[in-house]
Amino acid sequence: MRLVALLPFKAGRVDRRVAMRGEPADALRLALLLAGLIAAFILLAGARGAMAASLSGNFNGIATAAGMTLSLQETGARVVGRLSVPGGRSYALNGERTEKGVQGTLRLGGSAEGVAFFRMEERPLGVQFLFMPARADGRASLDEAREYSFMKQGVTAPAPSRFLAAPGPQEKVGIVRFVDEYRLWSPRDVARIYASLDERSQGLVQLYDHASADILWRVCAASSEGEAVPDEVMHELLDRQQTDCASFMPLAEAARKGGLFHEFERRARFQFEIVRETVLCNRGESTPEKCADVSALGAPMIVHWRDASSIMRELAGLSRRAPDDMTDTERVAAERPPLRATIVDVQDANARTVMSKDFMAAKRRGVRLPLPNPRG
Repeated sequence: MRLVALLPFKAGRVDRRVAMRGEPADALRLALLLAGLIAAFILLAGARGAMAASLSGNFNGIATAAGMTLSLQETGARVVGRLSVPGGRSYALNGERTEKGVQGTLRLGGSAEGVAFFRMEERPLGVQFLFMPARADGRASLDEAREYSFMKQGVTAPAPSRFLAAPGPQEKVGIVRFVDEYRLWSPRDVARIYASLDERSQGLVQLYDHASADILWRVCAASSEGEAVPDEVMHELLDRQQTDCASFMPLAEAARKGGLFHEFERRARFQFEIVRETVLCNRGESTPEKCADVSALGAPMIVHWRDASSIMRELAGLSRRAPDDMTDTERVAAERPPLRATIVDVQDANARTVMSKDFMAAKRRGVRLPLPNPRG
């Protein structure tokens, strides 16, 4: 009945017209139209039903979720199931459909209260799962959130490419695009495009310890894979850090295995955001208030710059381990004193001299923010 009401006239009136005019063709067209609408409604309902049932099933964790399993059952708008993680822990999952996916709560074992929240979105081969621990006030802790990927059982994934295609050698890439995209490129492309940046942009990156350590890590990775890195770029990176790739890469690998490497990546991303905003301030493409904030945030980072090897040693926990528990490579790295080529401790007797030297060198390259003037 409702389908007929979609027409611009009532069915009863059409019947009378057909009867009066004796036009069976009109009646046939009307019947076909109604049949088409009914068929479309049935197909749409079937498609929605298929979509609603698409989440039901078992999923295996991949990448950082390796060893995890996810079991889901969807009924109407409700989605229930269980998330199992290595070590024997199991979370009961209870959620509901939203426009973008599913969200709800997780309960650990037989606990009566939720201990975490989740959001889940469908992917062509499975689901993307965001795990958010609950804070003391009962809200989701976004700072501690972790994202995991699950593949539906029985699905075979094509061999994925680890990296996205980077701009070609003939394409000019500026520092802003480099900051926005370098994490998506292979180490080889990072090394190539970083080498193509102007001296001023390279110098700005090198003012920040975690940002410059991130670049060194990727450039050394490219070099260790046999990729050619321009000698002048490699020399400048290693000379500033007072190390070489053969010594640095084992430290970086130890840091990756230490479980805190995500903290290094987070700090590097934050410092690169400072670099990005600094460039926009220099171009006059930002507000004075934001530029003042960038300067206030960036200056302490520059003052407390540390070399990449010291950062990796700390992340790997080498400074807290007894020498007898270390390999020969780790012992040599741990015994090496921190680099003092740039400011590490502002109380050093020569700190003002070194800071002035870095400040003036950066000023000659045209970098204005967020450098404090040590002479002021």
